[in-house]
Amino acid sequence: MGSLHAALPKILKIIRLHILLGGFLAFSLGTLLAVASGGTFNPVLFLLMYVVMLFGDLSTHYSNDYFDVDVDRRITEKKFFAGSNLLVSHPELRPLAKSISVTLLAASSVLAFLIVFFLGAPIEFLIIVLAENLVGWAYSAPPLRLTSRGLGEVAVAWVTGFAIPGIGYLSVKGQFDPMFLLLAVPFVMYGLILSLSLEAPDIELDRKGGKRNLPVRGGSRNVSLIILAMAVSATSALLLYAWQFASAVIDFKVVAAFSVVPVATALLGFVSTLILRRKAHMYSALNVASLFLFNALMVAYLLSVSLA
Repeated sequence: MGSLHAALPKILKIIRLHILLGGFLAFSLGTLLAVASGGTFNPVLFLLMYVVMLFGDLSTHYSNDYFDVDVDRRITEKKFFAGSNLLVSHPELRPLAKSISVTLLAASSVLAFLIVFFLGAPIEFLIIVLAENLVGWAYSAPPLRLTSRGLGEVAVAWVTGFAIPGIGYLSVKGQFDPMFLLLAVPFVMYGLILSLSLEAPDIELDRKGGKRNLPVRGGSRNVSLIILAMAVSATSALLLYAWQFASAVIDFKVVAAFSVVPVATALLGFVSTLILRRKAHMYSALNVASLFLFNALMVAYLLSVSLA
């Protein structure tokens, strides 16, 4: 008991609060989008379904650090959005980190099952949670280890762009409808930008660690081009929605205006890395920050629409 008490303050450092904030923003975005679309907010379902998502999210913090120890040993420069590197300096905590990850994963799945069968949440919620938890574990865990097979970016894009806001949406409306599916398209594009921006600064490190993600295979300059293409495509989709669905419950022109922020940082990164030949570190961080800002603006806008 004494050793566990001493290890607790250390093991909690693995949790990245900024990642949790991003998850909460994405979940809240989905919830408020459903409210704005005519759904009825249920605070109990909102809280319980968020806890399910939160447990799954926290599980990945511990599993990724546990399975990426060999790669993390090579890190010489600490980056803001990177892992804690705690298990490298404290290898005795690895078994505890793995146990915490598995426990959180099981708790998330069991709670989702209980919410569906006792509180009447839609079966889609359970399916998404189980898929999300499987993808979160397989992202870095063998034998699948998606991040080493060129599938890590797809996993992150789906989880952050569809699954997390989707769970928030289901907590209010109980089913998906065209409004959510339309916005899921640019949201998944932003999820891909997020994944590539987090990976781009660690290309050499990941290459030495045996990862075969998209930045390792294509290089930082090609990645900056893909990020710009995704940002422009997301804005183009939103402008198309504004043209086709002028009478929608939300103003797609407003959302398209918010999307200029990721486009601006993606363009800056493209010019800097591809044309000026500068390193991607700073511009990757700006890309991530721009996505945080986009989500925050969306939450504020949807909150005003819902209250109105």
